[in-house]
Amino acid sequence: MRNAVPSSVVPGQDAAGAAHWRSSLRTRIALWAGLINVVLLVLLVLATAWFARRMILDDARRDTHATAQEAAQRLDGALHVVTITTHGISDLVGSAQLSPDELIATLRAMVKATPGCAGGLLVLEPRERGDMPFARYVAAAGNDRDFIADGYPFRDQGWYQRTVASPGGWWSEPYINQTAGGVWMVTYNMPLREPGRGARTRGMVSLDLPLANLTDPVDSLAHLPGWRVSLVAPAGTLALDPEVGIERRETLDDYIARAGRSDLRQAAQAVRLRQPLQYAHADAVSGERRYTVVEPIGDSGWSLLVAQSYDLVTDRLAQALWLLVAIGALLALVCMLVVRRLAQHISQPVEGLSSAAARLACGDYDVPVPHVHRPDEVGQMARTLEHARGSIRQQLREIEDMTAARQKLESELSIAREIQQAMLPPGLVIDREHAHLEAYARLEPAKAVGGDFYCFIQTDPDCLWFAIGDVSDKGVPAALFMARTVTVLEVAASTHPSPERVLAEASKRLVQGNDACMFATVLCGRVDVRSGACVLASAGHDAPLLLHADGRHEMLSVPPGPPLGFEVGDAFPLWSGQLPAGATLLAWTDGITEAFDGDNRAFGPERIPEALLPGATARAQCEALIARVHAFTDPAPQSDDITALAIRRRLDGAPLSPEASPTQETAHADATVHPA
Repeated sequence: MRNAVPSSVVPGQDAAGAAHWRSSLRTRIALWAGLINVVLLVLLVLATAWFARRMILDDARRDTHATAQEAAQRLDGALHVVTITTHGISDLVGSAQLSPDELIATLRAMVKATPGCAGGLLVLEPRERGDMPFARYVAAAGNDRDFIADGYPFRDQGWYQRTVASPGGWWSEPYINQTAGGVWMVTYNMPLREPGRGARTRGMVSLDLPLANLTDPVDSLAHLPGWRVSLVAPAGTLALDPEVGIERRETLDDYIARAGRSDLRQAAQAVRLRQPLQYAHADAVSGERRYTVVEPIGDSGWSLLVAQSYDLVTDRLAQALWLLVAIGALLALVCMLVVRRLAQHISQPVEGLSSAAARLACGDYDVPVPHVHRPDEVGQMARTLEHARGSIRQQLREIEDMTAARQKLESELSIAREIQQAMLPPGLVIDREHAHLEAYARLEPAKAVGGDFYCFIQTDPDCLWFAIGDVSDKGVPAALFMARTVTVLEVAASTHPSPERVLAEASKRLVQGNDACMFATVLCGRVDVRSGACVLASAGHDAPLLLHADGRHEMLSVPPGPPLGFEVGDAFPLWSGQLPAGATLLAWTDGITEAFDGDNRAFGPERIPEALLPGATARAQCEALIARVHAFTDPAPQSDDITALAIRRRLDGAPLSPEASPTQETAHADATVHPA
């Protein structure tokens, strides 16, 4: 297939004048492929390093936090058992009258029931004069001690004085218990008070817990590579630390000052405030990066510090990245060689397809595409281009036909719009001696033609019929049903004296042949020019509004009947009332109340009174209302037909226009319909 493309346009051919291999297309493809692979490799390594480092460090943080929480919960469980037991002894002894033997038995039972407890002390001062004090230490190993018999001055001890003055229990700092054989202990001390508010303190109760019971559960964690665990007593003593032995009895603040560990000041602050803390920092002495978690152990006052080294994690990450770089570089070299080989077989026919595509881009659809008979992907591309060439030619012909048809449709719609607008009457002014009646309406369809309508009908000189309605749906079907509805209403108004009978007759006529199940809501009314008597009936339409001359407005309670077109109906309740002098009757379609702004908020009937203009003409009322609707919805497009109708009556001594006589019926020169 090589002869399908002229040799003058295909570089890399073996014919005379072929380009050197260093400047051939396949070599350039291979070099670019290699460069892209190198760039992708670099990006991959950087992205992998960033993502892996972030993921690994996040995992390390979560692991450290979870480990610290789990260890703190275990320690809190061990301490909580002791505090619960101590509170139980305090409540029992404070509320019961027990003999010394019963006190000893109770204390011994509590010591045995508390896991890990080394012993307990109960001090009970006399309740009344003549009673004997009680001060007994019961050891789990059995070597009890009677402080009263031994003459031990326990009342002079700081731990006793602090306990009886304390409002609640407290944990001691670690200390060596010689009675237990030189074992490091911690003690929970609880004042013993009688029940009731303001009761006096009668003594104390305390339980001893070996320090090993707190350090052993976290000691294995402290020996993991890169991990550091510290246990801080309520007063700040380091009960467990890899660098500070318990025998030093050194506090966390003292260790920070002595060792120059300023990076731990934030942790020390959290310990003092009994608040949890997580933060990353660098060792102020060694420079090692760590992530430290401070976790308070319940409400005991103890705190746990767990830290994990970042350096061990990042070192393993660096080794994996270097291995990835080496493998990626080798793959990039192999890929470049393979791509160069493949480019030799692809470049020649591809250039032929490129030339054919260029001709298509220039609008030349008469020259066939080469290589359409190849069985490989190049042939598929060639056949695709050839199919596209034929499709474009066919579509160009179809576009010409569619353009002509669209122009014809637009012309027909324009004519239909003009016909529909011609069906709508202009505004009227009827003068009868001192009575003047203005009637005006304005319709703006959402499409070329719409389904809203209105009409003004005079069956006698002193009576004006009017109607406003809204047909379901929009466009051409609604316009046809609208024309039929207007015709039926005009015929019915000329033969029936009351609006409810007009609607009943129209309901019967519009059901006939309504296979499309379209319907219309209609407000129909009649007003007497001289007396102002007004009757209204509604076929599912919104009730109108009456604007008085002094600016007051009210919604007329016109009971709605069924819409016209669904089924024959004759239940159209009649509203009767008076149109006072200077008042305006205003009606509208749902294109006004359901006009939505850009935030999908409806105009609603509550905003209609804001657009009213007391004393204005019927035309001014309609135009002001529609202008307010457009200002509210801008820049949202109009979604439905908009129609407003106004009937205004006034009494004076002159007609509305200088040329009109008192009995003359005239139409304003500017009272015309302005559809959108």
